[in-house]
Amino acid sequence: MKARAWLQLARLGNAPTALSALAGAWALYGDGGEPLRVAGVGLALVAAYIGGMFLNDVFDVRFDQQHNPDRPLPLGVVSRLDVILAAGMCGVICLGMAGSTARTEALVLVGAIVLYSWCHKSSPWLAAVLLGTCRGMAVLLAAAMLGDGASGISTPPVLTLTIAHAAAGAAITLAASQEHRERPGPGGLVPLVRLIPIGVFIALDVPGATLMDWIEAPGMLAVLGWVIWEIACERKRRSPQPGQAIGGWIAGFSVVDLVIASWVLHVPAMALASICFVLSRLLQRFVPPT
Repeated sequence: MKARAWLQLARLGNAPTALSALAGAWALYGDGGEPLRVAGVGLALVAAYIGGMFLNDVFDVRFDQQHNPDRPLPLGVVSRLDVILAAGMCGVICLGMAGSTARTEALVLVGAIVLYSWCHKSSPWLAAVLLGTCRGMAVLLAAAMLGDGASGISTPPVLTLTIAHAAAGAAITLAASQEHRERPGPGGLVPLVRLIPIGVFIALDVPGATLMDWIEAPGMLAVLGWVIWEIACERKRRSPQPGQAIGGWIAGFSVVDLVIASWVLHVPAMALASICFVLSRLLQRFVPPT
């Protein structure tokens, strides 16, 4: 029971989507993809995510005592001090793996996570901005670690991917804040905010001048799959159980990274993004995504 409680606190069903930010950055920095470095980036991202989830429950304990009494902290299955210590250890791991190469990005990410956990209940709009910052900084951290520092995060493709993650994170947060309603919003806004940056990315790397060039581009199949997935999520939002759309949208982060990896034809990153998507959906069956 205690092990399941820790899995609930970590919201493990969403953790693969934090790892998939590595896939997008890896696709854009294939030259920085030595196995040990890639593994270090993945560890830093997952540690930051899990630490944030721990802090989320720590700061929400009074709210959960009234509204979610079945969460591990209100039930007393895990002590609050143990969760705080675990969150701190996750932060140390993230900062340690980032090292001097990406220390600034890691500090900003950890700081944004702490701020989000502390005040996300005060305003859904503030929560959206802070969560968007967390998601965007995860991309920048991965890019900085793979691209040898600040110079690795200033390219248009990296900034475009950062905006895609940040904007989608903000929109999903707004939707999640309303999931108790009959039809949580903002609905179509979630795929839209992802579509705009992805459109910019495609414009930066046009496959060719003819229609056949576009059809034969490897990334077009991934784009089509992403559009189909977003339509399926919107249908869930309009179903009798609209809250299911939230988990689908969160898993969709991995699909965005798959689009980027497919567009530049980086096979290892494509495989990682695909695995993250499938793993997220499987884990969400056992651990609630929100």
